[in-house]
Amino acid sequence: MLRTTLSLILSASYAFCLEILSDYLERLPDETVIAEGNVQAYYEKYYIEADYVKYHPKSREVYAEGNVYVKSLDGRMEAWAKVAFLNLKEDSGYFIDSHGRFEKFYLKAQRVDKDREVYTVQKGDITTCPPDKKEMTLCFSHAKVTDKYVFSYSNSLRLFSVPLAYLPLSVFPVGERRSGLLPPLLGSNTYNTFIYQQPVYWAISQDKDTTLTFDIRDKQASGFSLEYRQAISHKKDLQGAVSIYKEPTPPGKWWEGRDLTTFRENRYRLKFDLDLGDFQTGLDTISDPYLLQDVYLHTKEKTVPYLTSYVSYKKDADKFLFTFNARKFYDTTSPNNKQTLQRLPEIGIYYKDTPVFKDLYFNATLAYTNFYREEGPRASRIIFFPELSLPVNFLGRTFYSSFTFENGIYLSSNLSGTDKSFSTVHFVERLPLFFDRRWGKTDFKNVFEVVYSYRPKGYNNPRFDTLDNIDKENQIKFVLRNYTAYDGRLLLSWYLEGGYSFLGSFSYAPFQYLLSLPFAGQQLSTTFNKTVVNKNLMPIRSIVSLSPLPFLSLSSDTLYDPNSSRFLNNTSYLSLNLKNSNITLGYVASKDFFGNRLTDQTLLSANTLYKHMNINLGVVHDNRINKDLLRQLRLDYTGACWSLGVLLRDTYDGNRKKYIKEVFLAFNVFDLQRFTLPLKR
Repeated sequence: MLRTTLSLILSASYAFCLEILSDYLERLPDETVIAEGNVQAYYEKYYIEADYVKYHPKSREVYAEGNVYVKSLDGRMEAWAKVAFLNLKEDSGYFIDSHGRFEKFYLKAQRVDKDREVYTVQKGDITTCPPDKKEMTLCFSHAKVTDKYVFSYSNSLRLFSVPLAYLPLSVFPVGERRSGLLPPLLGSNTYNTFIYQQPVYWAISQDKDTTLTFDIRDKQASGFSLEYRQAISHKKDLQGAVSIYKEPTPPGKWWEGRDLTTFRENRYRLKFDLDLGDFQTGLDTISDPYLLQDVYLHTKEKTVPYLTSYVSYKKDADKFLFTFNARKFYDTTSPNNKQTLQRLPEIGIYYKDTPVFKDLYFNATLAYTNFYREEGPRASRIIFFPELSLPVNFLGRTFYSSFTFENGIYLSSNLSGTDKSFSTVHFVERLPLFFDRRWGKTDFKNVFEVVYSYRPKGYNNPRFDTLDNIDKENQIKFVLRNYTAYDGRLLLSWYLEGGYSFLGSFSYAPFQYLLSLPFAGQQLSTTFNKTVVNKNLMPIRSIVSLSPLPFLSLSSDTLYDPNSSRFLNNTSYLSLNLKNSNITLGYVASKDFFGNRLTDQTLLSANTLYKHMNINLGVVHDNRINKDLLRQLRLDYTGACWSLGVLLRDTYDGNRKKYIKEVFLAFNVFDLQRFTLPLKR
């Protein structure tokens, strides 16, 4: 039998067009259309398939049965059913024994009633898992689906058909950036048998949102945090957060070994950042230095060394750059912050490089900084550093000469026995030599630089930052930079620096380096008092990044003292990256010029992905005290539309000489976090 096509184009009063294709097509005297066999119907925003279709043109009602398939042409909805009825005029109808998809949700029900964009579902289940992997479902007695949310009642949450929980009411967002509950977090630690965090997300508008998180503990402080985000324009942002906690009294066991003068019953953190391009301002302060350790769960947040409140402005003109900065630091390692050095404010004007003659350039820096602290050295400093620079070509080589006239004065200084001002000249001569080679597929790019620096006079001035390092100087340094690539892939980058002091002495300020890892928190470097070393040979620094194979890499940053044949600093990492696994070994050590150990730590980090399971292991060991500072195991399983994460962590508390044990569980139902995307820009 030949397929028959009937196109109905009614009068303008109906203003619609329906096209039906089928094996058999009949039009009755009352204009009712009967179609049978492989029926296909098209109407404005719907496409319909069925074995049998009856259509009434006047009422615009469609009745379909037998392998019914209905799809909205915008792609938001598609349904399969035994029987379907659609009123095209009212955009309503029903489906019997139906299953289908609405947005990202897959539904199955005995009956679905449609009223424009609202669907009422009777006795069924819902999931975001693909139909062929329905690992998690929510069975319900009835549900209501709108263009924004899914409301379901008398629910049974099932994982692999096993009931997990009964929920009298559940609400899920539909589409992107919908308000609703985000995945919760459960946990416990040494001091709490129960920790529960529940974030609630509110999408205020396309460019604004806020998140309210309830944070409950059975023993330690409980409270909430409120975060607000707004995208003002493409490059302008506003973010704010407030956290408020109630600490139980009297102080619990977690306060052992702490300075009890910092104890607060009402604890808080206030934080906001406003970025308007050239103008930026922010506030970040807490009630006490132990708040981050007690209420935050991630190691990076627990180990922030200091918080910064600031006001910053810059004006970049053709000839000048003006900057204004006021920064107030909150040292989370200090009980009262009275000795924390602040910059309130710092104002600078920089006159950009300008040619005076053909090859002679001039620039200048004028800056005022108020170094303030309640207790300890403080002063206000004004510096004026005009500079002349001159590149000279000689014998085919370019010599770069610079003369910096260093002038400074200290006002309101509370330091006795120090110079109140300085005025000297700093001469630097640089000679870079470039030589490249290519052997087959191997490229060698090298830069060898000779740097001579001279300052005729030094001063015993206060020392607050590197601009205060006005010491007598007569030295030469040698710097080598090498880049080696094979067939376009970088194999080796190497920075090597050494020097010789003609004065027989030089100044050295050691640093203490701590391991910086994704799970180990922020790197913290502590500068110690400057040491004058009475030697000619200066330390040799080597920074190497080696990748002999695509899956193997080695990085090393070392500082070696040739006078004592001793490594002062050594930060090295060896990484092996396979298809689904990687492992990293790290070692960090530092000493002063007297051989005293400042830091000595080793690290192990391993990660592997097996099918749907991601396993991450990390250990940081302090060799000085022979203790693991951090032990962490994380397991993450990702299902078809759900995920489960387990975190086990032991953190060594040096004050209390004991380990803080933590266990956290994160269970994500129907991939809720995918429905709350970042702000649109």
